[in-house]
Amino acid sequence: MTDAAEPSFPTSTSRRFVFTTTEADAIALEALLRPADRGWRSLLGYAFALPPLVIVSWLTRDAEWPVWFASFGLAGLAAWQLSRFTLKAERSRSARRHPVGTAQVDYAESQLMGTIGDARVDATVNPGTRIEVDAGHVFVVADGQPAIILPLSAFANRADMDGFARALRGLADTN
Repeated sequence: MTDAAEPSFPTSTSRRFVFTTTEADAIALEALLRPADRGWRSLLGYAFALPPLVIVSWLTRDAEWPVWFASFGLAGLAAWQLSRFTLKAERSRSARRHPVGTAQVDYAESQLMGTIGDARVDATVNPGTRIEVDAGHVFVVADGQPAIILPLSAFANRADMDGFARALRGLADTN
């Protein structure tokens, strides 16, 4: 049973999506697939901060505490900015794995196929398919296939996007 405020997308309906994706859309997917605060990435700030803080500590060993405190603050801020830049560069490199550009993707009977940029995409929604949704995208990540990024602009509105994502998730759970 569905709520009247949340329209359901019929899974038997075929549909064509025409849209354009950018590197920012691929970066949004990478943010979902690989959060920056996991694993070795969480230690990156320390790796960049410790060497300059040791040097600042050595250089300011005879300084008054305001100079010492300000020096530590600036070194810490610089290290934090460097770690953010490094994480963004890594995420941008990773995002290049996903096809972007002008796209035409057709949906019919649990299958999405078409082109995104110069890449051919073909994904069947099955139990191994990962369906992710954020504020402006539906991401279809199938094993061994390029991820399909469907931005909000491919849909009539947010409710349409949410209904389609729910239908895909339903197919991924039942197949």
